[in-house]
Amino acid sequence: MGRYKNTLVKTDKNTGYRVYGITLYPTIPIQDGDEFIYPFDGEKLDGLAFKYYQDTSLWWIIAGANNIRDGSFNLDPEVKLRIPKNITPILEEFRRLNEEFQNR
Repeated sequence: MGRYKNTLVKTDKNTGYRVYGITLYPTIPIQDGDEFIYPFDGEKLDGLAFKYYQDTSLWWIIAGANNIRDGSFNLDPEVKLRIPKNITPILEEFRRLNEEFQNR
């Protein structure tokens, strides 16, 4: 599953280059059952996504749940992270947001 799997790709009419559109991400509220962890030294978002969701491309769920917006996959082992456990509603909202946006 690629990082840009759900991102709209368009061809620029002037240059002919393919360009990626905007991907919208939902707000990820805290839920019962979320897990709180301290990452090991050297762990990264994509590795945690694989560990908890068996899919490295879902790193954005952990990043969004923890307000990680600096573009870094590296994690501080002294900062507790929230791992959303029930990701089905998050993925449904992600799909809904992006389908609506692409159909404008």
